[in-house]
Amino acid sequence: MIVAHVSPVRFNPLVLGLLMAGYVLGNRGFAQLSISGSLPLFPAELGIAATLTVLLWRCAREKKLPWRNDFLNWALIFWIAVSTVRLPLDARTYGAMALRDYAMVYYALFFFVAQEAFASDAGWRWARRCLLAGTAMLPLLYGAFSLWPDFFLGTLTVRGLPLIYFKGDLAGTFMSIGALVWFIVFERGKSPWRWLAVAISLGLVAAMLATENRAAMLALAAGVAVMLIGGRWRFAAALVASGAVAVVAILFWAQTTGRPWEKTPLHGVSQRVVSIVDFQGARDYSSAEGAESKGDNNRFRAIWWETVVDETVAANPWTGLGYGHDLAEGFLRAYYADSSDQFTTRSPHNLLLSIFARTGVAGLAAFLILCTAMLFRTWKVSREDSRRSRELLIDTGEWTGPQWKSGAWCCVWAIFTSACFGVVLEGPMGAVVFWILLGAAAARSNGAAPKQEEAKESAK
Repeated sequence: MIVAHVSPVRFNPLVLGLLMAGYVLGNRGFAQLSISGSLPLFPAELGIAATLTVLLWRCAREKKLPWRNDFLNWALIFWIAVSTVRLPLDARTYGAMALRDYAMVYYALFFFVAQEAFASDAGWRWARRCLLAGTAMLPLLYGAFSLWPDFFLGTLTVRGLPLIYFKGDLAGTFMSIGALVWFIVFERGKSPWRWLAVAISLGLVAAMLATENRAAMLALAAGVAVMLIGGRWRFAAALVASGAVAVVAILFWAQTTGRPWEKTPLHGVSQRVVSIVDFQGARDYSSAEGAESKGDNNRFRAIWWETVVDETVAANPWTGLGYGHDLAEGFLRAYYADSSDQFTTRSPHNLLLSIFARTGVAGLAAFLILCTAMLFRTWKVSREDSRRSRELLIDTGEWTGPQWKSGAWCCVWAIFTSACFGVVLEGPMGAVVFWILLGAAAARSNGAAPKQEEAKESAK
């Protein structure tokens, strides 16, 4: 609070920016830090308690509501309300486990804090810098973690818990959003150093591919799609061009060294791309990259998703199975019938199915309304940014590149896409970053700034 008092960044933006950087760089290690050895006072819970208190106090002092009167805000409030109705009953039945599963709903409160915090230019610049710095350092930390896991898991610890502990799909997803935001730095910058941003962006793409995570690849594709909606084709062109160069270089290297195609990185990447549309895992994959079978991973998801849907429809399709119910029990009987290993994952690797299973048709319908509001706002902002850039090009003779507000929406949809294939928004590692970025996107896309202000921000 003292730092926030003497700096141009207020308390809430300061905390939110540090939380984003912490989850990007520390992942599940940062998520399980606690200031108490006996109480679950984790960064997400401490952060939402502190920032929400400041937000409510400020709104009371200024006599305003902590939300905006628009479709997106009311859709989110409606989803939270519908999802909370059955919590008291589930809490009496399942106790603390119900609150743990309900976290995917209360993390959404970060949206309202971020929406107010990042309405100011100083707060928004701080958020961008935290995201840029965190994602730029991520490949280095992830590489070090892969090379020296014993140091991170056994030495760099707090109360015996690792400070940095990466979850593969989240690390890849954060690299994807880092590639998006760093390329926007290139498009909006005017100094020679902006080419460094291109190198960092493409380096993050390469690091993401090295994680061998297919959800992260889809996340990047979703962010690029949002750019293309707004007429932003430069990043897609850069990916195609750099990909073509990489393919030629690898093939030339394989030819000169006599290395077979199956032993090149291209084979593994091509098999991951093909496996994305192999929903039942029926194909055979010969890639030697990693011990995990792509086909088995697809069957893992397909069987779990089918089991969860069947169980929910049979038991209570309208209001769901509730928070605290074990969604893995039926799946384990069908998929791991002969295994004695402990299985701790509680979410079926799909956000929409998690919502359906917990809150039924009512909760899923409310969330789809929220998704519709997000789609409308994304389309409007992307097209508006494209029009504004063309106008500035006519007025000033310079292309400004995409505005940061559309860049925030690229990141939002990237994380959301990853959440449809992994456990992302059910835990704090992905959920906190997602809801903060959604609040930032909403804060910066509400209303149009004059052309002079846009030009000034572009120059910065």
